[in-house]
Formats: sequence, C-alpha cells, structure tokens
Amino acid sequence: MMYFGACYYPEHWTPDQAKNHIPYMKRAGINVVRMGEFAWSHFEPEQSRYRFEWMDTTIQALHKEGIATVLCTPTCIPPQWAVVKHPGMLQRDAEGRVRNAGSRCHCCKNAPEYQMLSDRIVEQMARHYADMPGIIGWQTDNEFGCHNSTRCYCDHCLAAFRDWLLEKYKDTDTINQAWGTAFWGFEFQQWNEIPLPRHMPAGNNPSHWLDFVRFSSDTQVKFQQSQFELLKQLCPKHFVTHNFMGRFPDIDYYKLAQFTDFPSWDNYPESGSDPFLPAYQHEITRSFTGKFWVMEQKSGPTGDSETGLLGEQPEQGEIRRWTWQAIANGADGVCYFRWRACLSGAEQYWHGILDHDGVQRRRYAEISKTAQEVAKFGNLFAGSTVDTPAAILRSYPLLWSVERQPGAAGFHYDDHCYEIYRAVKRTGHNCDFVNIDGDLSKYKVVFAPCLCLVDKKLADKLDAFAQAGGTVVFTPQSGARTPSNTMWAYPRPGALTAMAGLTVEEVRPYHHGQTEAIEPAGDRSPVPPATVAKWVEVLACKEAQPVAQFAGGRLKEKCAAARNACGKGMVYYLGVYLPAEAMAAFAAAVLPAFPIADIPENVEIARRTGKQGSYMFVINHGSQSEVITLPHALAELITGEKAGPEVKIARNGVLIFKT
Repeated sequence: MMYFGACYYPEHWTPDQAKNHIPYMKRAGINVVRMGEFAWSHFEPEQSRYRFEWMDTTIQALHKEGIATVLCTPTCIPPQWAVVKHPGMLQRDAEGRVRNAGSRCHCCKNAPEYQMLSDRIVEQMARHYADMPGIIGWQTDNEFGCHNSTRCYCDHCLAAFRDWLLEKYKDTDTINQAWGTAFWGFEFQQWNEIPLPRHMPAGNNPSHWLDFVRFSSDTQVKFQQSQFELLKQLCPKHFVTHNFMGRFPDIDYYKLAQFTDFPSWDNYPESGSDPFLPAYQHEITRSFTGKFWVMEQKSGPTGDSETGLLGEQPEQGEIRRWTWQAIANGADGVCYFRWRACLSGAEQYWHGILDHDGVQRRRYAEISKTAQEVAKFGNLFAGSTVDTPAAILRSYPLLWSVERQPGAAGFHYDDHCYEIYRAVKRTGHNCDFVNIDGDLSKYKVVFAPCLCLVDKKLADKLDAFAQAGGTVVFTPQSGARTPSNTMWAYPRPGALTAMAGLTVEEVRPYHHGQTEAIEPAGDRSPVPPATVAKWVEVLACKEAQPVAQFAGGRLKEKCAAARNACGKGMVYYLGVYLPAEAMAAFAAAVLPAFPIADIPENVEIARRTGKQGSYMFVINHGSQSEVITLPHALAELITGEKAGPEVKIARNGVLIFKT
C-alpha cells in the first residue's frame, strides 16, 4: 500500500477543533497521520502519572474514517518537571555552556536520568498502544542530532567517551600509538587523562577528533537501539522507523538504520534551489535498507524559528512534483508537514496544508489532486525496488575525516559525492550509496570519492570487485590515511597502489584561484578537455595508462588521470576534481548506455520495478517545457494514453511510463 499522509498535532487544538479536522483530511485523500513526537508533557504531566486518553480519542476517530496512525515516542522534549528535577541531563556545548530548555534537542543521551525517563515513557506507551486498532507503526523520537545536538561536551559524555575508548583500544599504549599522541606531547598514562576535544588554542589531534565524532554518533545509535528493541518486543505488529535528515553529516546513518524496519527522512526543498538535491537525499535514505518513507514533506512556506523569517511560498505544481519525485526514487509513503499551521510557539511561520485559519486554499487543492493520482497508481509501485548499475561508496568516517582536514580550501566531501551523483543522474540511471562494508556485487560501476581512510581489508574488497569485472573510480586524496586518521608512511594512494597501477608523484592544492587545463590522453579516453582547480595530483603511472594529461604550463604532458586493467575489470584514478560537465561526460562513458539519450539538464528520470511491472518516471524540474525521445511509444499512466517516441513534458510535469 502507498501511504499518503500528514503530520498532525492534536495537542495544539481543542477537542472540537481536532474532531472537525478529520473530515477535511479524509476529503484530501489522507490515509495516514504521524502524531506525538513533542507531546511527552501531555502523556506524562507529572512523573509516573500517565494520560493517554486524549490521544486515544484522536486515534480512534481517525481509524473510524480509514486513516491509520504512526505514533511517535516523545523523547525529543522531556517535560519541564523532568528538567527541573534533573538539570544534569541538559547538554553542554564545546565551550561548556548549558543548552537550556524551552526549545528542543537539549538533553544528553548519556545522562542516566534522561535514559531512565525515556525508557519508561516508551515502555508505557508501547504497552498501552500495542493492540489499539489503527496504529500501524512508530517513529522514534524526532530528527536525532538536529540543531547541532549530536555532539555533547558534558561530564556524562566525558565518562562515556572514556568507556567507549577503553572498549575499543583496551590500553593506553594502543591508543597512544593509534592517535600518534607523541606529537605535541599528548600522551596518556591513565584513562582519566583523556579529555573531550573542546575548543583549543590550536587545532585538535585529528584522530582524537575522529574518535569523538564516532563516539557521538554511536551515542545516538545506542539510544535508537534501546527504543527499537523495546518497541519490537512489545508491539511486534508495528513497524519502527526514525525520521533521518537526508545528507545530515553528524550521525552514521548506516548504523542507525540497522535499528529500523526502514528509515524515513524529512524533505524541505526550496523553490529555485537545485531540484536534484532532494533526489540525492531520497536515494541516500533508500540505500540503507532498500525502502523508505518521507515522513515530513514540505507543504507550504517554512519559517525559521530563530530569525523569525517566513520562507517562500511553493509555486503551483511544486508540491505535486516533489511528491512524485519521492515516489519515483523509492518512497512507499509521503507525509506532509504539517496538517495545519500552529498558532503559537517558535514555528508559527512553519506552514502546513492549511494556513493558520484552517481555510482550504490552493495548496490543499493541489495535495488533494495529488492524493487522487497516488491512490489510483500508488499500489503499482508499493514494495517495488529501484535497481541501478551504479553506486557511490559514501562513508561517514570519510566525511568526518575531511570535515576536520579538507585539504583544499572550500572542499566538502558530501558536496563532492553529490557532484558525482548528479553526473550519474544526468545519464538517466538511478544511483545507490554503499558503506565501506557493503555488498558491491550487484553493481557494474562503483565510484569511491576521496577515499582517504583505507586499510588492506578495504583495498582487497575493491580489488576483488574489479577483478570480477567491475569498474572502480577513485578521485583525489584517496588512500592517504589510516582508518584512525593518521597518515600512511607509503606513497599515495597507499593500499590502493597495486590496483590503481600508479603512485602520486606530487600534490598541489591551489588556494589563490590557480587553474590547470587538462586534455584527453591515450586511446578512447573518457575524460574530456576541462579546466580544473582546487586540488591537483600529478600521477606517476606504472601499469596504468594515462587517460588525461595537463595541457600546458609547468605540468605539461604530466598525467592527471589514469586507467588500469584489473582482472576482468577496470580501475580509474582521477588526480583532479572534474568540473560538472566533464564529470557528466566521464560518467556517461564508464556507465552502461541508458535507453534515452540527450536528457535535458532539468529533467529527472527514475525507475521502479516490482510484481506489477517496471515503470519509468519522467519529471520536469525546469521553468519551461522540455522534450525527450523514447526508444518507442509507451503507455503513460496519468493520461491513460500512449506517447512517443518524441514526448513533450510541461513545466512541473510528471509522466509515468510502463516499460
């Protein structure tokens, strides 16, 4: 079943108002709501005094109208009585300042009192709602790590960090060696000498930093695991999810997703912004388990809770386009945030399907129309898969390592991953994302951007993939570091040298706007002429053959990119960061041919395959109509007619072909 819903807050409204909202939900085509993530103070107004009847009434009324409920554990915001009684559970930032109550995400997940109170409210809710008709699943908490809350620097975290390090390293000699603490005399003899990496006069030790970031991520995962296991034990008929935040960098979502039945994420695209960024985040989220929901989908202007600024109004057709984009890239459920704009609190400007006055206007009509389409066709896609020949190896420790030491000014690991993703997407292919320990066997091409943290195990894994016939693509800074974030004492790319068939002769970061021209080299080069900047590596080929060389200046004819035969497969090492057009041409050259050529830049194509068949979505994100050429005429679902080979797609248009 395809779920089409809204986020609802009955605690914001009187019982009569809440009751009157439900007929309008049903009329709009809503078949699921998400509720309860900020309502701990309503569920437990005093310690150990629980009130569920107010939510029971709403769930029952929704169920009567055929609307299911995803209930949330409300642990994001504990009641004020809990904060007053246990002030030590408030977070501290890197300067030691307390993160005060009154907003959200202010409690430390390593504080024993917070853990105890959270477990208790989750257990009470799970026992109460385990068999209530209408409830289909749970969302735990809300957006772990939001508002820079992943990394806490309180005394609870200091003690927990030392325990985490003890479990990992066993003794101080091992940690001193792993971190290279001989530099600047940062050596430890006792565990209680190890600090948190707070603000320091000079830069902190990169290995110390990376382990703290890993620990902080693991803290969020452990908190999720506790709730997941409790809910699955007491509510075995319900699914459990958590609303991720797309490309959010602070938590290892591969680990977090292990303690969900599937992940969700919260999507707030901006009119006029890059329309493929939501697709990037849809595909990241889908890749963790193979399926996902959008638990919060933008349905109106947003509002900044700190600045008090009102966001831009979605243009006509955008909400529908965003909804179908999510479904095209694998979503099995979409919930709009929120049903009705709230009248009080920090998010007064954060609109929903209905404005503050509750009047049904343009956005309500657009969502109702979209609901009719989803209801008509959605079951064709529910449970289907998105298959692709391409994957990007995207790792959170890599991201964190580069966050601390980007090397080149302005370089950002995830932006680089997105550049590669966008190049793949321009070919028409979808793209998966895999962790360093993920299964690569079903892919033909694996891009490994900025693979700086490498050991022999990872190198052997990639080598085996290439030996079996796969294509691996490395980009600059690969192979330079150990997994503990120290430098290898070997020529770059370190453990990748044998499979790449080359070494890096010289590294040249450019901080003052310098550029280099590159040109194709050798036979059938997939690298077009381009101008590169930011970071340049001069390559010394051994077994590898140059596919690009520098076109002039001091580096003239030196190798900039190379290709090496590896068993039945191929390994490319790009010693430069290719600009967008050049990367698009390179991706098209190394990926299997797509059946549609010359896809307009603002047109997105995605494919889902299931028991009902295979379907191709064509979405126009541009400001004017576009034309694509299909291999032959195909049946189009929304119009019910055959179209093609040449097909015109309107601005904000969505076409769905059975292939």
